[in-house]
Amino acid sequence: MNDFMNSITALQTAFQQVTNLAKGPGASKLIALKPLLESSSLELEKEFNRILQILQPGLRQKTKKKLLGQSLKWPFQKADVEQILQLLERHKSALTFAMNSDQM
Repeated sequence: MNDFMNSITALQTAFQQVTNLAKGPGASKLIALKPLLESSSLELEKEFNRILQILQPGLRQKTKKKLLGQSLKWPFQKADVEQILQLLERHKSALTFAMNSDQM
């Protein structure tokens, strides 16, 4: 669970930083990155929100179950986690490629 959450948090942070960069003073030089950010931002935002909605009820119930001594059930199946990680990796690779292209 920690690796999954760390991957999501790391990509979300990186995506926010790249978005800020694309809005900054050197944004006009980011020819490849800006269109990619526009298309990726909607998909990533939906995915981040979907993941949070699935996890948040579990986080609220965590305290209740901890008090009651019950174990928690991870809300994702292995296939779901793999699919999410593939989506995040695809966006991460695309952002990296676009940033490298703009540096040339």
